[in-house]
Amino acid sequence: MDLAAYLAKRKIKAAAFAAEIGVPPSTITRILRGERDPRGATIRKIVEGSGGKITANDLISQPEAA
Repeated sequence: MDLAAYLAKRKIKAAAFAAEIGVPPSTITRILRGERDPRGATIRKIVEGSGGKITANDLISQPEAA
């Protein structure tokens, strides 16, 4: 499940989820916008904060096929 779908399913805003997992709201917003890929520690917090509903693979951008 991707992050946007998870937040929509829980009916919470990015800032609320960020507070739950202890990261700045801008971090979650930038991930949602595709402006940045999360670092390892952030990936771990998102996976744990979602109870495993979001996986590390869900958060890592896949390179486009040539």
